[in-house]
Amino acid sequence: MAVDRITLGLDNFSVYPVFVKWRIGDVILIPIVFLINSYVFYISYPFERQFVINDVTINHPFTEHERVPNEVNMIYSLAIPVVIIVIVTSLLGDPRHKLYLGYISILGLFVSFFVNELFTDALKNWIGRHRPDFIARCIPKADAPRDVLVFAKDVCTTKDLLRLADGFRTTPSGHSSSAFSGLGYLSLWLMGQLLTEHPLTGSWRKVVAAVPLLGAALIAISRTEDYRHHFVDVILGSMLGFTVAYWSYRRNFPELSSNASFKPYLDDSDVKAVENAIIRADTGEDYNSHLLSNNNV
Repeated sequence: MAVDRITLGLDNFSVYPVFVKWRIGDVILIPIVFLINSYVFYISYPFERQFVINDVTINHPFTEHERVPNEVNMIYSLAIPVVIIVIVTSLLGDPRHKLYLGYISILGLFVSFFVNELFTDALKNWIGRHRPDFIARCIPKADAPRDVLVFAKDVCTTKDLLRLADGFRTTPSGHSSSAFSGLGYLSLWLMGQLLTEHPLTGSWRKVVAAVPLLGAALIAISRTEDYRHHFVDVILGSMLGFTVAYWSYRRNFPELSSNASFKPYLDDSDVKAVENAIIRADTGEDYNSHLLSNNNV
């Protein structure tokens, strides 16, 4: 007998409905991804690509004080979205599903953030491209040959090998991908909760929901100002982060044009979708009928 492709036979267990509804598989996935990424980031070594000493694109100074340090970027990309999700859920969430809405929303955010981190760091190590400040990290020998391809081990004199290794991790930009995986997810989530695609809602809702995207873009651009990344690194990182954010969001919520865009797929509460209609006080005609009658005039 073939195994059910959706349940994989786990529906024989009494706890299966709870396991599915509360996305326990995603809860388990997060620490697994975190551990794998810890190995990728802290233990595995990036590919050491050859370079030219006098390449002006990698001869920028090393910035000691970054505009958005790693810790601050995590606050912007993860902590602040969590706080905003909690606040908006508390204000707009129906009591019948408020707890579940907040739980699924935050879980989706964490999945987006940590899955993106793994993909980003794995690609960084595999690509091995030089940061714009690579030569400053390398501190090449005075007699190092110019206009020829060399290896870091042959010409670099720095004693800070960790800093040197990180110099091979420019593509894609980690700050950019993290920012868009967290703030991009938050933007999509706000669009769904504020029903920005509903014909009766104002444009201000879309503007509010888009603010996190602006924040993510500013974080990404700051990496070029610190000479930590080339513009292409920032673009690729932003695209990667937002792609993961969209994937994670759409796993849990309907498309933004849905009248139930605020309600998770697996929410079994009796909270109803917002009807795409209003009763007109003068005619008693609903909104959709009103549109049809006007189109027929």
